[in-house]
Amino acid sequence: MRPYMKDNTNQTNRQAKGFMPYLSNQVQYAQRVLGSQRIQPITQSNWYQPRETVLGNPAGQPAFLPLTEQFPLSTQDWQNIDQYLLNHQTRAFLVLWKGQLVHQFYHQFKPHYQFNSMSMLKTLVALLIGIAIDQGLIAGVHVKAAEFLPEWQHDARRDITIEHLLSMQSGLKSDVKLDARTWVLPVIPLYLGNEIERTALALPSVAPPGQYFEYNNYNTQLLGIILQRASGLTAAQFLSKYLWQPLHCHSGFLWLDKPHGQARTFGAFFAQPEDWLRVGQLFVNRGSFQGQQIVSAQWLEQMQIPRNTPARGVMDGRADYGYQLWLKAHDYGLIRGIPWFEATHATTAFHDDALFYLEGLRGQCLFIHPHHDLVVLRMGERPKKDWDMSWMINQLCAVLN
Repeated sequence: MRPYMKDNTNQTNRQAKGFMPYLSNQVQYAQRVLGSQRIQPITQSNWYQPRETVLGNPAGQPAFLPLTEQFPLSTQDWQNIDQYLLNHQTRAFLVLWKGQLVHQFYHQFKPHYQFNSMSMLKTLVALLIGIAIDQGLIAGVHVKAAEFLPEWQHDARRDITIEHLLSMQSGLKSDVKLDARTWVLPVIPLYLGNEIERTALALPSVAPPGQYFEYNNYNTQLLGIILQRASGLTAAQFLSKYLWQPLHCHSGFLWLDKPHGQARTFGAFFAQPEDWLRVGQLFVNRGSFQGQQIVSAQWLEQMQIPRNTPARGVMDGRADYGYQLWLKAHDYGLIRGIPWFEATHATTAFHDDALFYLEGLRGQCLFIHPHHDLVVLRMGERPKKDWDMSWMINQLCAVLN
């Protein structure tokens, strides 16, 4: 482990000063706010500038997966599922079973297009934290974040551990409640500002860590900063070297706050749909790919343990979240820190507790069922109000039980 050391301690953030969204260029910020409201569809990637490439397979672009017909589902059942997804603005629906692509459905999208995975990136960051621990760059999850964030050494945030950030139990100020001083939602400068490292490091705590679960984008952004300081690499370089190239993925990109600036590691990684299947298969294969152990199986197991439970001392805990990973279907308004209008709707629970998933805004989902060797991607626009995120995956799992 190499704790991050900062030379200029005079700029250490003091929590008493309070949080403010740092925006060095107000005109650029205003342009981003207005421009972000016109992004149609969400799968369009050209608007997201500047960016840094995440290099993929160094031996050349991987071939697209061949389609086979092995899955025990009738043609009519597939058509029913496809129509349901089409009615809910799905752009890509891919099913990988036993390592084989057994179904694909594209609408107004092509296999080589890149899409915004939104908060699915959070799970990649957790994978990278595990890899950093495997590499000895971070001693473990109970290390204080302040070892890499000296800006936190002189206030209550010095007690926050890396595990608190991973499990969304940091006690940091909510990013979806209006700031009393600025009347700005703290998530807005994180999403659209051009000084996001400074912004993230200035967010104060409002409660001791480990007491309650609250979904907060700042937790993952701070994990990205820790990764960079521990490794000396940019987020894109670290993701490329330790995950994207070893998985033989196509090149993608991360969205930066400014040219040569900080990547938005809480969300907005652009990649091709099939490459997400490779990520899901990594969980199925217990961290290995083509004979190479990319991340330890023990870390993947740790990611899947429910962390926000009363047994762990978390108030109002629900056993639905691990390390940046969703473990149960959830409904509107039931998750602290997720506004009801952003949540993905589920009217029924998953039929199988072994299922878990990555989720991004507007219904970007990667479902993984290791016991069935099943990986399923749904990508697209915001589903309609009667969307049930668990219906499709329950249909697939039911025929495998």
